[in-house]
Amino acid sequence: MAIDSYSALRTAIITWTHRQDLGAAIDDFIDLTENRLNRDLRVSQMEVRATAPADSEYLALPTDFLAIRNIQLNTSPVQELVYVTPAEMDRLAQTFQSLNRYTIVGDEIQLNTTSSSSIEISYYAKIPALDDTNTTNWVIDTHPDVYLYGCLAEAFSYVQNDEQAMKYMNLFIDGINQIKRLDRDRRYGQSMWVRLA
Repeated sequence: MAIDSYSALRTAIITWTHRQDLGAAIDDFIDLTENRLNRDLRVSQMEVRATAPADSEYLALPTDFLAIRNIQLNTSPVQELVYVTPAEMDRLAQTFQSLNRYTIVGDEIQLNTTSSSSIEISYYAKIPALDDTNTTNWVIDTHPDVYLYGCLAEAFSYVQNDEQAMKYMNLFIDGINQIKRLDRDRRYGQSMWVRLA
């Protein structure tokens, strides 16, 4: 059976652990695996863009936000905004004439000043969580083994089988590293080199 959906993953966890008694804890295993994936992965499949008017000093970060890739002011030409620390933003607050700096304060982006233009944010978004209504995401579509290994590591940790938990955690970590390597190859391709005759 292919592990290609939320229900198939739940079934695979029961099959691979040989445990019928895990029941409601299976959703915890999936959630814990997704939390770890969101902490460890920053790959191109997670990149999202959003635009917002720059008419306020504070803008709410997207709800699925993990990390910034780029923020730009959509003017002609486009202007990249430069990150400064919150302390630096406070220190320089009175000196800015145009929008060119940003910082992150809590769950908001703070701009050094407002603008009539919009800003575009490129960021890493959380992996959409699997459940009864959202039955697939890009990880289960392309790397179902990694999902399964993460869930099995959590399941065996839950039943206090440390040997099996460590086995599947190592497979999970190796899978994450392979996803990162595939992403590097996808972005940058092979390095060029010259062969001397």
